[in-house]
Parts: sequence; structure tokens; C-alpha cells
Amino acid sequence: MTRLPARTFEFSNRDSRCGSQGHLKCFSQWCSKSTSKWCSVWKALTCLLLIAGMSGFLCSCGRKKEGNADLGDYHKYLGDYYYDCSISAMVFETPEGEEEPGVLYRQVLDLEALTKSCPIPVCFFFYSGMQADVYGLFACMEQIAEQYHDKVLIVAIDALAEKELSAAYKIEALPEAIIIKENTQKARFDGTNREEWTAQDLASWVITEAQK
Repeated sequence: MTRLPARTFEFSNRDSRCGSQGHLKCFSQWCSKSTSKWCSVWKALTCLLLIAGMSGFLCSCGRKKEGNADLGDYHKYLGDYYYDCSISAMVFETPEGEEEPGVLYRQVLDLEALTKSCPIPVCFFFYSGMQADVYGLFACMEQIAEQYHDKVLIVAIDALAEKELSAAYKIEALPEAIIIKENTQKARFDGTNREEWTAQDLASWVITEAQK
């Protein structure tokens, strides 16, 4: 049995005069204090472990997905990262040399093949390359491309540069959006009355129609 240090039991004169009862009382107080001290230590360690566990959990929940890499082989119909082409797909990918994914523009090499092979709905977003985006439409579309990259693929099309494509889809007002599912047109957002809708209305429409 390990012998307790002599300094552990330093009784006062009053306790010494109490005899065995005083010794038992002091020993009981010492045990109570020691137990309380160890409980405090264990509580502190438990709190630290819980905090560390929650931090890891939140980090894993907050970590962004790896992007569109798991959505099939349609990437072979996309070209280089290019912001000025007339037909570009807004993809959520991790560029080379970066650690986190982000919204990037990639040139569409074959729109028809892309639409047929894409496992998720495609949104054709027709816009005018001659007008500034004063309403923040592209910002809303990029937000959709990031937050709903596994639900819909946004393809931006300059209607003025792609006149044949615009005529094929009967584009009359800009901007205009069309949802394509299984290579078939499913819904159309008419942008004729521009003063009656906002960029957020367009974004809400895209999200709703893509998930129907």
C-alpha cells in the first residue's frame, strides 16, 4: 500500500484534541476535496474532448463538395476555362493548384451531346453580351451553380452571338431561361416584362423547375 505523504494530514490543534473523531473528520474532508478536484479535472477534459469533436464535425459539415466530378462523363464535351466564349457552362470544380472548389466557366464544345449525356437537368440561360449585367443575374446564376451543382447545370448562352441557336429555341426577349431534362425542353422563363421580376425570382424559378 502506498504511504500518503505526512504533509497530507496537517491537523490543527483543535482537531488533534478531538481524538479519533477529529482524524476521521479531517480525513473525510480531505477525501471530499480530492474527489471534487479530480471531478473538476475530468469535467474539463470531457469539455475539451467535446469541443474538439464538435469542431471536427462542423468542419466536415461545412466542407464543400468536390463539385461536378461525380456527375458522369459529360465533361468531355467541355473545353478550357474560358469566360468570353458565347456558350459556357458554369461548373463547380477545384482548379489545379487550389484546395477548394469554386464556380468556373468552361467552354461548351458540343451543346447537343452535353445536353444528352448530362445526368442532371440543364438550364440554358440566354443573355445579351452587349448589355451590362446591372441586375445581378449572373451573380444569382453563379450562386445556383455553387449551391445546386448536383441538381442543375447552368449553361450561359450569348443570344446575339448564337443567333441560330436563339432562333431554334424561339428566343424573343432577353434574358430568358429554359430547363432541359432528358434532352427535352420542360419549362421556360419569359423575361419579356423585365420590370415585373427580379434576379431572385429567376433564381427561384430555376431551382424549383430543376427539382421537379
